[in-house]
Amino acid sequence: MRSIPVGPIRKPVLWTTVAAVAFGGACASDDRAAGPTAPAAEAAISTAPAQAAPGRGIDAEFSRLAAQVPGFGGMYYDRTGRLNVYVARGQAGAALRSADVVGRLRAAGGADVQRRLQSSQVTVREASYDYQQLQRWKSSLRKVFSVKGVVYTDIDEASNRVRIAITPAASQAAVERVVTAAGVPRGAVTYTRSSPITALKTVRDRFRPVPAGAQIVFPAPSVGEDALFVCTIGFNARIPSQPDQRFFVTASHCSDVQGGNQHTPYYQPDPFISNPSNNRIAFEFKDPQYGNPGGLCVYEGARCRLADALLARYTTPSNAQIGKIARTTFGLNRIGSMIIDPNHPRWNIVGEFGFPFLGEEAHKVGRTTGWTHGPVVATCVDVGVTGSDIVEICQDIVFAGVRGGDSGSGVFERAAANSSDVFLTGVLWGGGTDENGATVFVFSAMENIEAELGPLATSPGPLFASAQ
Repeated sequence: MRSIPVGPIRKPVLWTTVAAVAFGGACASDDRAAGPTAPAAEAAISTAPAQAAPGRGIDAEFSRLAAQVPGFGGMYYDRTGRLNVYVARGQAGAALRSADVVGRLRAAGGADVQRRLQSSQVTVREASYDYQQLQRWKSSLRKVFSVKGVVYTDIDEASNRVRIAITPAASQAAVERVVTAAGVPRGAVTYTRSSPITALKTVRDRFRPVPAGAQIVFPAPSVGEDALFVCTIGFNARIPSQPDQRFFVTASHCSDVQGGNQHTPYYQPDPFISNPSNNRIAFEFKDPQYGNPGGLCVYEGARCRLADALLARYTTPSNAQIGKIARTTFGLNRIGSMIIDPNHPRWNIVGEFGFPFLGEEAHKVGRTTGWTHGPVVATCVDVGVTGSDIVEICQDIVFAGVRGGDSGSGVFERAAANSSDVFLTGVLWGGGTDENGATVFVFSAMENIEAELGPLATSPGPLFASAQ
């Protein structure tokens, strides 16, 4: 889907200037060039192993498992719902049985892995590479975003390869030169075409208390005196340092300036209905600067964060509806309902997943496309945001609909098919299209959000219930 710039939303026509998405954020940004093409010099493949970055999310967990389970190459859900586990048999021993592999992983894996290993439907597949190798090679691609048109880098669990996504007009040969210069074997890398990733700005009724999924509007004086943009509340939360206060999380770019605290005010549903002061529900509270978090920003000339997310503090704590996401009448893959379901008006947050698995079904409720859902198609992807020098580290991509204004939406997985209980998985910030023109959205996982914003209690109960 092509990118459409989002203009400021003026008072009389709040709904008319909402933009569609490009592959990236859920609010819109300008179209500044991503930087000059810088082809790398030809170089022989180095035989010295590169030092792998520690990684985040699923990359860190799978790399740790590969160190304990020889030959482990990752795992993912296929379209039938079966869990597939890769093992490099040359390192792990011939004819490993599924039960042996699952037993080892269950003993060594963290909580997020163990939850997925409850099913007996597991297939063991032969891997070409173990996960530590893939992580080292991905970490060595320091110059890859200097090539114009690189969209993201990923360890693709389904193919047991490093995957690099580039725009249709990008030169794959230029990227291949960088890969070769970095010492990465050509056979360990696959390429895919996608649209650029941008950040979008564009359920819409007034809510008190305010659930996640509700529309918010904020001013952006750095853009213009009357500039206003729309986004979505991701989830409400409490924090240990201020137990009597209430907060919500939305996308970092859903503020006057992305990164850094400008005390941006937030209105729900907008500043124009009734008394504007009554609709001003919160102010920006914590929005870390972009830089080099944990030494993971290995890309030259880039500013990075682990999550496109900020924390806003409610002016009236009772306005926050903790543990609830607005539930609409139906969800579809591309565009779902925005009408609140009178029989089941809320999703109930009962816990968190630190990060998703490839192939799992993820959902979101946003102010523009409502309830959409689809499979996770890429995990722990390093995303270059088009028109900027920003690279978001270890993000996740879902095959589902998104448009401007959906930025900030909470991403979740259902606890059961017929249940309103959900596990919070992250916050949506971007969207676009894949190589086949299908719409996808991009989100920051909960593990990364809490690494930057601190422990968050996102459901009712003890304050530390969801803190990791």
